[in-house]
Amino acid sequence: MQSARRFFSRSPVQDDTQEPDTEPVTDASASSPPVLRLNERLYREMIDHLREVHPYEGCGLIAFSGEEPVKVYPGTNILRSSSRYRMSDLEVLRAVDDMDRQGWWLGAIYHSHPNSHPVPSMTDLREANWPDALMLIASRLTSPTPNLRAYRVKDGGLSYDEVEIDVYTERLPWLATVRRNGLGLGGRSQGQRSPRRIIWKPIGFDGSVAVARGSEGASQADALLDVPVVEDADNEERRAVIGILGGMGPLATADLYQKIIEFTPAASDQEHIPVVIYADPRVPDRTEALLRDGEDPTPWLVHGARMLTGMGADFIVMPCNTAHAFLDGIQPAVDKPIVSMIDAAADEIRNDYPEARTVGLLATSGTIASEIYQRALQSRGVDVIVPDDDIQRRCVMAAIREVKAGRGSKAATALLAEAAEQLVGRGADVLLAACTEIPVVFQQRHTETPLVDATGALARIAVATAIHLDELAETGSPQWETSTGGWGIESTRLAGK
Repeated sequence: MQSARRFFSRSPVQDDTQEPDTEPVTDASASSPPVLRLNERLYREMIDHLREVHPYEGCGLIAFSGEEPVKVYPGTNILRSSSRYRMSDLEVLRAVDDMDRQGWWLGAIYHSHPNSHPVPSMTDLREANWPDALMLIASRLTSPTPNLRAYRVKDGGLSYDEVEIDVYTERLPWLATVRRNGLGLGGRSQGQRSPRRIIWKPIGFDGSVAVARGSEGASQADALLDVPVVEDADNEERRAVIGILGGMGPLATADLYQKIIEFTPAASDQEHIPVVIYADPRVPDRTEALLRDGEDPTPWLVHGARMLTGMGADFIVMPCNTAHAFLDGIQPAVDKPIVSMIDAAADEIRNDYPEARTVGLLATSGTIASEIYQRALQSRGVDVIVPDDDIQRRCVMAAIREVKAGRGSKAATALLAEAAEQLVGRGADVLLAACTEIPVVFQQRHTETPLVDATGALARIAVATAIHLDELAETGSPQWETSTGGWGIESTRLAGK
């Protein structure tokens, strides 16, 4: 291994403010580019560190065991500059000493470009004096989806190859540690993985672990680490998968999942519908974005929907009414259809209460201001009234905040009952609980006026959609519809009705 001093001398001054004055040569001769498989935990640790020091450039080291990244060593940029970095001597020495003790090696050096694209500048290439280490560069750190790129510098900085990055989630981290320590468990080639599709029944079982067909050379440990994701539509049962884009808030996500379970006509575990949940409570506040120019949640929601698609979801439901105000910006960026909670609730009111003329809307201030429910219900011939400003602030929003804080209390129920009473007094024939926190503490037993739960309506349409898609698969449909408009689900088939 090269000395730490040589690494340290590679970058006394890194300047990334200017575009390269000469375009570096990128070697495109390789027919199959190498792949850097990076554990999501290490990826998050590195990105979190770079975000912490933003807008200054951040830097650090990544240790490898064999071909596997195993530890991140965040560094201190002693220059405190947004265009230059130099890592502390002491941190470099300590990191390299630790790698030596562990039998690891310096596999990658990372830094950020706060003000430019994540491509090597001429200075980056000129100062890359550690030939065996990959160069990782991150940008767009203020975005929920940072841009991280990896490069292998060659020919003394005259050329470089870009290296594909595969960020994966370690399902059994304890087993990865055993494998890394060499306790007799087989390894796996680090080559590029071909695209595969999740199936929902184990392909085979030898008494201890699931084993995928077509994975020659894969050990039982690898079969556990990588759940079989091979498509075999001719021999395996095809099941629709519901994707829940949640976290807004966590209790509302759990409430939707519980209702999906309750509304599913199942007599055993195996008859329930496969569900994948991506719940990220860090999504920026939707009401703040709508009313007070807060951070746009759209990129976060697009990221979550794409994560669900990658996990095998066939369609997506979003248990947050206010987030549907951003649906027009989310759906075009996502392959799978997002079933509208707004339409589900409006249709349920129209079908179950055909004589209703006025709906009292209990929702966040953001949902009310966006008028998504007003438009949906008025298009179905139903008027909408909302609480006055005092009731909205003192009762509805206060109760919602209580639930989001995990304090689903009798006090919150009483506040919502007061708001509902005011709406009924002003002529509401039906009440609509149009915030996913509301049905957690306010249900039909709390009011004599008919109450439609938007979460329940979404759960029913989700179950009906999944069953319908399963039936399409059973009839030999060559491919499933990609738009809910083509699914033709009759209202009489909605589960739980």
